[in-house]
Amino acid sequence: MMESLKFKDNTSDISIDEPEKYYSLSNIANRPVSELKDEKGFNLLIFPNSLKECEDEAGKQCVLSLQDKWKEDKCISMSVSTGNLMGFIGIGDVRLSIQSRFAEHTKEDYFLHYMLQKVLSINLFNLKHNTSDEQVFDFLLYLFPKYLNEALSQGLYKSYKYQEYNDANVKGVIDINQHIRRNIPFNGHVAYRTREFSYDNPVTQLVRHTIEYIRHHNVGRMILLNDAETQASVSRIIYATPTYNVQSRQTVIKKNIRPVQHPYFTHYRVLQKLCLQILHHEGLKYGTKKDEVYGILFDGAWLWEEYLATLLVPKGFEHPQNLKSKGTVYLGKEKKFPRYPDFYDIKENGIILDAKYKRDIDTRNDINQMVTYLYRLKGHLGGFIQPTDKPKTTKKYPLLGYGIDNKVQISLFNLLIPQKIDSQKDFNSQMMNSETELYHLIQNYED
Repeated sequence: MMESLKFKDNTSDISIDEPEKYYSLSNIANRPVSELKDEKGFNLLIFPNSLKECEDEAGKQCVLSLQDKWKEDKCISMSVSTGNLMGFIGIGDVRLSIQSRFAEHTKEDYFLHYMLQKVLSINLFNLKHNTSDEQVFDFLLYLFPKYLNEALSQGLYKSYKYQEYNDANVKGVIDINQHIRRNIPFNGHVAYRTREFSYDNPVTQLVRHTIEYIRHHNVGRMILLNDAETQASVSRIIYATPTYNVQSRQTVIKKNIRPVQHPYFTHYRVLQKLCLQILHHEGLKYGTKKDEVYGILFDGAWLWEEYLATLLVPKGFEHPQNLKSKGTVYLGKEKKFPRYPDFYDIKENGIILDAKYKRDIDTRNDINQMVTYLYRLKGHLGGFIQPTDKPKTTKKYPLLGYGIDNKVQISLFNLLIPQKIDSQKDFNSQMMNSETELYHLIQNYED
């Protein structure tokens, strides 16, 4: 019998009744998510795919932290704590859903959907979910355009494929059986086989089958038409797969069991995994095998930072990216001691902002880091931006040292997350009001 649990992110000491029933969670608890991701047999999709993109080292995070007590070989109590990871994961006969902590008053996690829509540039309003399985499928569809476009940025995937010919231009291995069957008496042609590169291969066929599959889903159809880049990518795949046949879907899936290992087409590996999850969705069941893990997880800290980037970058803020060595700030001469503040404006005496999805600011490490950025960039304001479900007043902390003469301060800004909302459309509308208020507070921080 399938057992279900639902938790919120960044929540401590959640007591679990009937601990023996849910003890299979111990197989994924207290283990870094990167370890789970790499383990064989674990069909676990993690966003962002490259854990190195996460400046808080999401790969070292645990899905759950678990504490238990035993008495006479029986688990008598179990409590878990969650971190920044959200999504769905299951093992054995237990299915676990981790929502954002701002879904407290709603059945749907409007906030998580909203951040994904903004970060992935998807425009969706009418989302209705009856089960977590439907939400899993929607999340998979959200990711498809991003991974498709990233893969095609490396070009169309090509691989060797055997082709059969029967002509006078022999350039491969002669196929004796075919030659006798087709060219006796001799007619000037020779039957032969050759190994050559082809864009029409199992990987591109898998992508094509996925495209055709999601065309028949309301959300999926909207996503495929969402922007010009995605439409162009879809067209390239369709053009590259003229032998597509819906009846060959299972054959194509079997040919993609082994992950893509090409040293150049690195982005196709995660696209391949995503396509398999989408095509397998109808038959996807958590716990189909003992200790087998399925799911999709999102790093809330990374999502929060990238979501804020959609608000601040258009306003002129720089958004350094460690993985791409973009926007690097050096503390020393000759490009020594590189640092990557979340956001800063390019003006002297400007603003440095840090995205914090966690509940509490570290008054030592977080503050020390911000003071370093303020000193290096000669900034006047260092701000931490956190989400909140209750209206809060912006807190201001004037700094001593050089700061006292230059009126430098650290501030805690809060972005209000709407509560008690009945639809995604209403949530989106109220979120835009909260975003306007946040930017007004940042720009007028001295008032």
